[in-house]
Amino acid sequence: MELDRRNFLKEAFATGAVAAAGAALTSCSPASSDSGSDGNVDSTTSGEAKHTWEVKPEPITDIAETKSYDIVIVGAGLAGISAAESAARSGAKVTVIERSTGISIRGVDVGNIGSNFHKSEGFDIDWHIPARQLHTDSRQKTNYELISVWASRSGEVFDYLEKLGEPISVSMTHALSGTAKYDGWDQLDGQWRVYPDAVSFVRGDETYDVRGDGKTVNWTLGEMLYDSAVENGAEFIFDTHAEQLVGDAESGITGVIASTKDGKNIQYDGAKAVILATGDIGGNQEMIDVFAPIANRADANTYTPEGCNTGDGILMGCWAGAAIQKSTAAPMIHQFTADSLTLNLTSFIMCWLAVDSEGKRYGAEMPFEPMLTNARMNTPGNVAWSLFDADYPTYVQKQQATRYDRFMDGVEDVMADWEQKGTLVKANTIEELAEKIGVPADNLKATIERYNELAANGEDIDFGVPANFLAPVQTAPFYATKNVCSLLTIPFGLHVNAESQVLTEDDQVIKGLYAIGNVQGDFFGDDYQVHFPGVSHGRCVTFGELVGQAIAKDTVVSKLDFE
Repeated sequence: MELDRRNFLKEAFATGAVAAAGAALTSCSPASSDSGSDGNVDSTTSGEAKHTWEVKPEPITDIAETKSYDIVIVGAGLAGISAAESAARSGAKVTVIERSTGISIRGVDVGNIGSNFHKSEGFDIDWHIPARQLHTDSRQKTNYELISVWASRSGEVFDYLEKLGEPISVSMTHALSGTAKYDGWDQLDGQWRVYPDAVSFVRGDETYDVRGDGKTVNWTLGEMLYDSAVENGAEFIFDTHAEQLVGDAESGITGVIASTKDGKNIQYDGAKAVILATGDIGGNQEMIDVFAPIANRADANTYTPEGCNTGDGILMGCWAGAAIQKSTAAPMIHQFTADSLTLNLTSFIMCWLAVDSEGKRYGAEMPFEPMLTNARMNTPGNVAWSLFDADYPTYVQKQQATRYDRFMDGVEDVMADWEQKGTLVKANTIEELAEKIGVPADNLKATIERYNELAANGEDIDFGVPANFLAPVQTAPFYATKNVCSLLTIPFGLHVNAESQVLTEDDQVIKGLYAIGNVQGDFFGDDYQVHFPGVSHGRCVTFGELVGQAIAKDTVVSKLDFE
């Protein structure tokens, strides 16, 4: 199902792109414009079409008030909150500007390497392994030294977080999401190997990955950091939209101009630095079309809050002379939608035979993001199905032994509900199943016969699915669910060095400007692969804590003795 763009963005900062989807623009040297910043493709006086990030708006001059701080942080997501917490407890005067009504937290897992928690659980690997893996995942288009900061220093940051949580009964546990894998995934061949690097922060009232108040467990981490930041004197200003940076690449960045909900422009000066933590580009259609067009094939965009994550940091940075990252975008597209998570028998959890609209197998079905979603978004009609049979409990036990009870809890009731709603298709014969899902019966029968033969032989010579994950379709009744997928985020941002300092197109440091979180470029490229689950949130916290404290102490991350 092609994504309806009006529903995709709703209140987000929608833009009209005129360039062909997929054009790889990594330069953002701004041209001047008389049109201001309205989020549309503009043109220079010569008539050449320019993207929004390439057209510098007129400077905002009607400043109602100027406020002074040591550090100004733009964005109150996990990265921005972490930076505020670390900088404030290190003695800096900090303000955080957030366009939404409160802090923004998502997800379940956060990844780290080398923490005391992991070592106590027997997971202690050389940090070079994840650094090499993430670098290789981008075909070496990213910054190895930048990646190495997370890989080599996240452990000490998470040791601090563990201590921070002790007085308030917040503790770490093994990752709770479906993306995290157990039962031998860390022993699979390199293509599918998933390491147990991710943790979740819990306080005891959770039902699996959701708290008693209905929020995902990462809120526990986010609230802990926010409370600590406030207790240490950090100021948070909500409903305030950062519009432009003060200064430029040549002279340095000294502040941010932001608009309030009542229309006033306030200048926030940062004597030490401005930290951009503005999130990703998933709410900016123009940027999606240019930098991550495949994301338009996803069924939904689940990133929240709506109206945010519109590439504000990229826009402001480029207008000031910063460069966009050198590597291509790495959209995080997982095989679920908001309403598909109630059933733990979908392709998000299980490795079932997957067929396209022609009834043909189209790729390796391992629940390893983004392999199956990438393949589905390239199928005819962008529609595909997962098939399983009456022996599904056997295969859940084989594939998910550690979490078998969790995934089978209430599954029959959910299946009955899905069947009634038509989202789970049930049939007594393969021919009937083919008719109900709208694929050619002959093709489907031939596909199933071939797949069952591979399973019986214990080797998938077609797509390389490990033998333990092959689940023959042979015992009636037969079931089918659609293989759906959602865009979670598009990590894509400004060109930075290993200190997280923003750079120009010719790799020169822009004094006073940093980027962390998803607006930090050069960390992911091409694909967001989950060999190390939770690394996106993990780097938000790691770089937030390290960069915030380094700036507060008038040093850089590589010279910081973190405490």
